[in-house]
Order: sequence, then C-alpha cells, then structure tokens
Amino acid sequence: MEERDLYAAGRNDTRAIGPLALIALFLATTAAQASGHLPGMPVPPRDFADFAACKAHLQELHRGDLATATDKPEEIRPGVTRQMLVETDGVVEAGPEQATYSSRVGAQIRSRDEERGYIQTNYSYKEKRFACKGRTLTGTDGGGGYYSPGYEKIETKASP
Repeated sequence: MEERDLYAAGRNDTRAIGPLALIALFLATTAAQASGHLPGMPVPPRDFADFAACKAHLQELHRGDLATATDKPEEIRPGVTRQMLVETDGVVEAGPEQATYSSRVGAQIRSRDEERGYIQTNYSYKEKRFACKGRTLTGTDGGGGYYSPGYEKIETKASP
C-alpha cells in the first residue's frame, strides 16, 4: 500500500468515528442541560444557649419552609400558574443532643400554549441542610437547582 493510500485509509476511519463522536457530544450536552445543581454554601457555626435552643431554631426553619407551600397552583398571569412545593422530613433526632433538618423548596411553573397545543412545566428549587450537635448549629444554605422544561400535550375534548 502506498503512503497516500494509508493516509486515505486513516482519514476514512476518522470520518467513521466523527459522526459517532458528534452523537456522543450531543447526548452529553443534552444530558448536561437536563438539570443543574449548585451546592449550598457552608454557614459559619453558630452556638445557642443549649441543644434545646438549637433544635428550636431548626423547628422554626421548618415552620418557615412549610409556610411557603401552596396547596394548589395559583395563577400568576393568564395561562401561567405557580405552585410552591416543600420536600422535607422535618426535624429529625439523630442521637443524643443531635438533630438535623433539610429541605427543598421548589417553584413549579406551568404555562399553557394553546396555539402549539402543549403545557410547559418548569421547576427550580432551593435547598438547605442544618445540624445541631449539642448547642452548635452547622450546615449549608443557598444550594439549589432546576430541571429542564417538561412538555405535555393539551388534551382536547372529543366531539360527540
């Protein structure tokens, strides 16, 4: 085989790999866009009078998060609703003089597009994680993320 033929053969192999590489890159890019998450920032340790006071602070955080939840979607403009969702196990006793609290508070926004015949759903959230060990509170706050929009077809009523 001449040198020119070896070069051509190698080039053909590269071209065969090229489309596969592009597909892999596309899938990786698509997956990367499926959601995003940023970790929370550590909060400086905070000392309370005792464990009971630290735990009471966690319970207050829990009550505050629950107060943001909405039972059903609320219209924020024509064709657009928002529902606030709270995911938490509440304050959890983790041992003697140890308690934890974590939550995810999210906003679900749903937009109707009658012209295109679908509903788009967006969801973004904020997270916090705290722990009391004795009278000392530690944790992270300000983390959060989002999911890529979801789409569902608007069901039309069948004609009789």
